[in-house]
Amino acid sequence: MSHDEQLAWEARAGKPVAVASFGAAVAAIAAGVYLPLALSNSEDGADGLLQSADLEPSDFVVAGVLQALGLLLLVPALLYLFRATRYRNQQVMPAAAVLAVLGAVTLAVITVLRQLELIDIAHGFFPEKAAAARDVEQAAEDHIEDELSPALQGIGLGGSIALAFAVIMIALNAMRAGLISRFMGILGIFVGVVLVIPLGVQILQLFWFAALGLLFLDRWPGGRGPAWQTGEAIPWPGAAAQREEIERRREEREPPEEPEPEPETPRPASRKRRKKRR
Repeated sequence: MSHDEQLAWEARAGKPVAVASFGAAVAAIAAGVYLPLALSNSEDGADGLLQSADLEPSDFVVAGVLQALGLLLLVPALLYLFRATRYRNQQVMPAAAVLAVLGAVTLAVITVLRQLELIDIAHGFFPEKAAAARDVEQAAEDHIEDELSPALQGIGLGGSIALAFAVIMIALNAMRAGLISRFMGILGIFVGVVLVIPLGVQILQLFWFAALGLLFLDRWPGGRGPAWQTGEAIPWPGAAAQREEIERRREEREPPEEPEPEPETPRPASRKRRKKRR
């Protein structure tokens, strides 16, 4: 692919990829809000969770599908950023793209299967085992621990590690190529870490992918780095250079003010006297 063809593809594919990036953030928010709202009237604890899964299994299926959709929508954004980065730096490992697809698809499937597994566990607990238990809460916790599939947990962990490695490598190399700022690069690395070690800061993942959407649409405050226009690996400009660029663009949009004409001063009357004829 020639240089002009690459830049044309980036401009053409940027819009649908940005929509996918925004969609990933929206789906993640919807998945995080839907199930707690659906279970707002349920009892707390493991027994309340199983009872809700037994009575309203569709809520858990919908939540799992939303999570899976959010994971799958990450793939176009990561592959787009990977391809743009690799064009500017041929040393980027192709394994990052493979792991991005493999990790996201694996996690999406495991997420849905976990919800189905939880529904099956709930059906096996209510009503016989719940009625026979003296401590329903403890019995529900033991039942969940005994029935959860170690295979699903292991495969899910593997998918998380694969996706995390892909996010970290793509964010790091995109930062080096000047396609994202240093702040976005460090944030992307942190997002990859959070995929494996949940730290209760999932909002950063939503912010990162929403910010990528703005970047792909060329709506980044202060403009994107020059690497997007040149197709070459050029470091993202610092804060001072960005301020100068903002001022330059503002001056281009606003026509220069024409100086006001100076008022004409009246000429003094001639004091030259006519000579008298003698």
